[in-house]
Amino acid sequence: MKKIMSLLLATALVSSLFVGCSKESETTNVAANSSTKEITAETTDAPVIAYICKDLSQEWFVGTSTAMQQTGKSLGAKDVILFDTAMSPDKYMTALDSAISQGVDVLIVCPPDQQLSDITVQRCKEAGIKVMADDDGLIDKDGKHIAPALELDAYVVGASQGEWLAKYYADNKLAEQSDTTAYMVMTMNEVSSCVPRSEGAKDTFLKNVSTFPEDKVIEANYDGTSDKGFNVVAATITANPGIKNWIITAPNDEGAQGATRALEQAGIDKDACVVGLGGYLAIDEFAKDYSAFKAAAYIDPLMDGKIAATAAMKWATDDVVPYDEYKKDGEEFGIYPFGAVMADKSNYKTVMPAK
Repeated sequence: MKKIMSLLLATALVSSLFVGCSKESETTNVAANSSTKEITAETTDAPVIAYICKDLSQEWFVGTSTAMQQTGKSLGAKDVILFDTAMSPDKYMTALDSAISQGVDVLIVCPPDQQLSDITVQRCKEAGIKVMADDDGLIDKDGKHIAPALELDAYVVGASQGEWLAKYYADNKLAEQSDTTAYMVMTMNEVSSCVPRSEGAKDTFLKNVSTFPEDKVIEANYDGTSDKGFNVVAATITANPGIKNWIITAPNDEGAQGATRALEQAGIDKDACVVGLGGYLAIDEFAKDYSAFKAAAYIDPLMDGKIAATAAMKWATDDVVPYDEYKKDGEEFGIYPFGAVMADKSNYKTVMPAK
């Protein structure tokens, strides 16, 4: 009997030891799991931003996207995903599907075609994703903004190009060569944010040079790329063989660069003047001994990306709608007015950061 009792006590003791170990192990595992959940939750809760860009091969968008990534991550974003559509609407729609499927918190877009605006906003609304535009706004068929956007204060910046060109015209006494001088206004009519740039340049130049002959004002439309800019300018030069002195404004640096190469190919660049917008390509032209690309309205791509990413993060974390403080009466969304400063060979080292 004593042996039986001793055996039972021993068994109970061993069982209690195992129960005790099991309880301690369970507590440790719960704590570990809890810690893992906290870490996972913290990572999961960090916002994911995506940027669909119409053409990441353009230097402006390289700078903008780099600043977006750096700023977004410095403010706590889990990731800032980049999509390059290479100016293709089909690739844009594929990127839009991908961003939505990944469940991003805020989507920033610069569409290759603004006719994609409605479907972009509609798809994001259905997916519960906040969407905003950068550089080229999202607009409806009436041109009304349907999402927040950062856009260049286009007409004013274009006006600064026209004012600079008018001074160049006067300083070089081109009025004395009016028969062989023409003003080529390069346009990007398919991009609403770029139309006022060309209008501002043209209106201001003609206001300052009131005697300039109307028949010597020639518009040349392109898609925003250097190649198409080159082609349209080359064709315009060929169609006007009597013009020896071309003065040109372009709504971006790619157009100005293409125009400059076309003038060089035609052998008439020494008596020409091209004014771009952006400055990111102009800076290399200014560093040359000579280039017909003589000036640009400089806009800072890094500041553009920083402002956009900061606004996106505030929207994701604090539900602060971007650029609401710039909302005008009758408008649903605010548009941030991005500015510029004129740069040329005389001041670019001061105005523009070294590359």
